[in-house]
Amino acid sequence: MNNKKVLAVSIIALVVVIAASMAVYNVYVDKVDPTTGAITDASQTMAEVQTFAATAAQDFTMQDASGKTVKLSDFKGTPVVLNFWTSWCSYCRSEMPYFESAYKQYGDQVQFIMLNPVKSERSSNGGKTFIQESGYTFPVFYETEGKAITSYGLRGFPATIFIDANGNIVDKNLGAISQAKLNEMVQTLLAKK
Repeated sequence: MNNKKVLAVSIIALVVVIAASMAVYNVYVDKVDPTTGAITDASQTMAEVQTFAATAAQDFTMQDASGKTVKLSDFKGTPVVLNFWTSWCSYCRSEMPYFESAYKQYGDQVQFIMLNPVKSERSSNGGKTFIQESGYTFPVFYETEGKAITSYGLRGFPATIFIDANGNIVDKNLGAISQAKLNEMVQTLLAKK
């Protein structure tokens, strides 16, 4: 009888520990920098996302597929679809055919920047290897400093930022995007052109 009580108390204690762990996880899951694992105290509310959408796009440096250094600001004058992705992210992989389709349809009017933050990859060539094996034709860029994710306040992948020809953020989509939403946002960018 004593063993049953000990077992019951042990099970209850285990359930309490698991519940407490889940509560702590839920509090901090959105407050972890994906590049460093450091806890931040930035929590993004819907009001902040709306305010963010009314601001100028933060400039940063990246490399194109040939290794040439370019800045986001080099594309001012052209609407930009900026997508943050990693090769290990299944949601990123699932939306890439949508970007390929949109690029083929709108690539002469909109600059697509498929940005791979190299520091967020699990291996140094993970993004490049994935693109080479996949056969996508959209423009791929690599950001090696890890600053772009932080400057845009992103905490996960994928994320897509829509920037008008004047360099202002029109909208952002956190998480995987649908083909319909992507096309709708490209049309919005073109209407502002």
